[in-house]
Amino acid sequence: MTFNRMEAKPIPGEHCRFCGGKSLPLVKTQCCNQWICCDTAFLSIRGGGYCQFEHENYSACYFHYNENHQGIWQECKECLDFFDNEQYNEELNFKLK
Repeated sequence: MTFNRMEAKPIPGEHCRFCGGKSLPLVKTQCCNQWICCDTAFLSIRGGGYCQFEHENYSACYFHYNENHQGIWQECKECLDFFDNEQYNEELNFKLK
């Protein structure tokens, strides 16, 4: 298991918990401990559109982790105040694949 995107590789029997990709390089998220595909194959400003970039830049889950908030993000007042209700509720209803 690795959190380091430079050590990511496809893992037989595992898949990205966000997009479902099975043949992509995977890392564990530090915030929610899920397998997620990442962009180690090439450099790009936007991260290649892989789930790791999207999760680390647009999710309340990673924001909560990165800001060192206490408790779980779903019940965090600081996160709820930061994100608009639509965005927050969308993430609350997101189902991992």
